[in-house]
Amino acid sequence: MIPSALLIGLLLAATPLFALGAYEPMLPLAGLGVMLGLLLAASLDARLSRARDALEVSRELPSALSLGVPNTVTVAVRNRSGRALRLLVKDDPPPEFDTPERLRALRLDPWQLERVTYRTTPTRRGDYRFGGLHVRGLSRLRLAWWQRDLPADEEVRVYPNLQQLAEFDALARRGRLEELGLRAARARGEGTEFESLREYVPDDSFRDIDWKATARRGAPITRQFQAERNQTLVIMIDSGRMMAAHSGGMARVDHAVNAALMLAHVAGRMGDTVGLLVFSDRVKSFVAPAHGAAQTERMLEELYALRAELVEPDFRAAITFLRARARKRAMVCAFTDLVDPDISREALSYLASLRPQHLPVVATISDDQVEALADADPARPIEAYAKALAARTLAERELALARLRSRGVLVCDARAGELSAAVVGRYLAIKRRGVL
Repeated sequence: MIPSALLIGLLLAATPLFALGAYEPMLPLAGLGVMLGLLLAASLDARLSRARDALEVSRELPSALSLGVPNTVTVAVRNRSGRALRLLVKDDPPPEFDTPERLRALRLDPWQLERVTYRTTPTRRGDYRFGGLHVRGLSRLRLAWWQRDLPADEEVRVYPNLQQLAEFDALARRGRLEELGLRAARARGEGTEFESLREYVPDDSFRDIDWKATARRGAPITRQFQAERNQTLVIMIDSGRMMAAHSGGMARVDHAVNAALMLAHVAGRMGDTVGLLVFSDRVKSFVAPAHGAAQTERMLEELYALRAELVEPDFRAAITFLRARARKRAMVCAFTDLVDPDISREALSYLASLRPQHLPVVATISDDQVEALADADPARPIEAYAKALAARTLAERELALARLRSRGVLVCDARAGELSAAVVGRYLAIKRRGVL
């Protein structure tokens, strides 16, 4: 039994009887009797109400939870009794999830069905379990709360951010990709693949004029181009020790997985073949380049439980493996971290060696905390040391990125929350320019 505010108020109302015991010896006994009677009545009220107030409670989850973004969970509650109920409903999401609020209050009329929602944010991918559902109801005399703990254990899988894929598709249909920080995924007039003919307008380039069509129609006609289709994209994900570091509330490898899945989805929509290679000190998984929505599903299954390992990444083994299995020219987008000078040198050597057969692109995540330390005004010697160390780390990182660029490797350096938009934007720019 859990006392209600009404019961506590009634118990407090009986306390003056104890203070008046100096004038009337029987009053404290009367006060004790009143309190015991109230407690007994409240206990019986809670027990009878719990037995008679019939409820149906169930949880409704998305088919797949997305990493790093709020996911909506719904709890359906049906009142199967003939009286109105005041309830508190609480769920048990996995403790690894960030759930700011999971308690909901509601009032149900007789036989009413109500759905309440809360939002929870998974911080790691993999398999998790929701626990039971807990319902607390106000008793019929409003003296106490009764409680029921309902078994509702449920296994869930946390995948990379699937919500961003649905958001991309919705905005692409409405022609509003700029809201994601992207230019249109299919830009007429740009690219290398012929699409159609149209009348000439003053801003068109003279070299795009189709002179044969112009002669036939007696008016200037311009050729339109689109980004070339059926090209190849291979996504490489470094899952070594540097990718285990956290940035923006998640491990760097988690940000890389979200961005890689978004990039694969967009490339599939553009008609390109997409492949995947995951490595640490060895090649962990490989999905050969292929077309279609099924390819994204295969990549999703490979990535949903990926974890960074505390080992040094072996770029030599990964690049050697890739060369043997990807002979067609491809854009190779490698998600890695370049803070460690030794790793930077190895990455530079082997990624640059992909040219000229392939077009290598390196995607990295800038460190907000290191940048903040480098910009801080130190007040103590230890803070000055931290600032100097941060500045040195940033300088080494910028040097590594500059060396990559000088060797013909394209670089996409972005903050954690902007990585998906940055790599997709770079991919679309490459398609428009016909570099691949």
